[in-house]
Amino acid sequence: MRRTITSLLSSLLVLMFISTSAPAQRERFITVDGSDLKARIESAIRMARSGSTQTSFWVAYSFDVRPGVSVDASYTDSHGTTYVSGTSINIGDDSGRMVETRNLGVFLLHESNGSSITRIEVYNLDRQREYSRYPVYWAGRAGNQESLGLLKNLALSSEARRVSKSATMAIGLHDDPQVGSLLKEIVRNSSDEEARKSAVFWLGLVPGEQAYLTELVRNEQEPAELRKQAAFAIGVSKDASAMAALQTLYPAVSSREVKKQIIFASSINKSGDQAVDFLVKVASEDPDRELKKQALFWLGQKAGKRSLEVLGKTVESTDAETEVQKHAVFAISQRPKDEAVPLLIKIARTHPKPEVRKQAIFWLGQTGDERALAFFKEILTK
Repeated sequence: MRRTITSLLSSLLVLMFISTSAPAQRERFITVDGSDLKARIESAIRMARSGSTQTSFWVAYSFDVRPGVSVDASYTDSHGTTYVSGTSINIGDDSGRMVETRNLGVFLLHESNGSSITRIEVYNLDRQREYSRYPVYWAGRAGNQESLGLLKNLALSSEARRVSKSATMAIGLHDDPQVGSLLKEIVRNSSDEEARKSAVFWLGLVPGEQAYLTELVRNEQEPAELRKQAAFAIGVSKDASAMAALQTLYPAVSSREVKKQIIFASSINKSGDQAVDFLVKVASEDPDRELKKQALFWLGQKAGKRSLEVLGKTVESTDAETEVQKHAVFAISQRPKDEAVPLLIKIARTHPKPEVRKQAIFWLGQTGDERALAFFKEILTK
């Protein structure tokens, strides 16, 4: 389960290797000329219309890429498992390497007559791939101003709602000072909730936007999913005050679902002891059973002696509800075996509540550990 959680986080927040292969696939692209991006796109449309075969076609260009992101990349981790990523922020692989993709292209799929864009993708130009067997017209390198202007219009256009989310994501991937203001404009003005959520996510990577994200979390007029996305964005940001902001937000919001997201965002924030302190406080003091369970679960994913001690004390507490204690047992089971197995055996032997002992025995059975097997032999032969 712990490996599954780690893989899930790695896939929401991903990190990939830097490809060093030459962009050989670009040799198959059809180069178009023009004084700027708009002119080159218009040239591609004219060329596509004049062809003997009328089919959908891509127009693609490269741009200045934000550092610390990984897009459309394959990599092999230290366990020998090969992954192919989508689009994500870069938090480092399981060996601690910080890696990223830097050679990306925006691909705009046009209808055969060139009248509308039906799909937007950002692809890694260093990776070999097929482009749905449609021809690709290559428009070269685009300046940030022209690329962001095009993508903003697509993100906000009521006629292009099918591509608004992907256009927003492409904006977030640009390395440019105006990205933050463009993303906030999408949050304020877009009628597409998925595009708004995408804009909020990418705002988490823009320095100086924490106050704006905090107000979104507080705003009860906004949809819960958008507020949850804002909390997540604060959690993944590199702002030194992010954890303090999450701690301040927690008692200020009334929605249980938003509070759960604040707990999760705290668990993935890079603040170390500060995050553990917050999770311990929620697990120990919050009167809401579901929120206590959520904090206990994420404490179970945190390395460190203090996290394990809190889980053990929760199980042993005479004041804790049975369901909360059972959840703490589950959280203990997610720890490394050398930490989890001795404590689970102790709980299975001595806990006064049969339901809690049963939970400990169940999770011991999932460990496959020799110490658990010896314990089962002991209780079965009595």
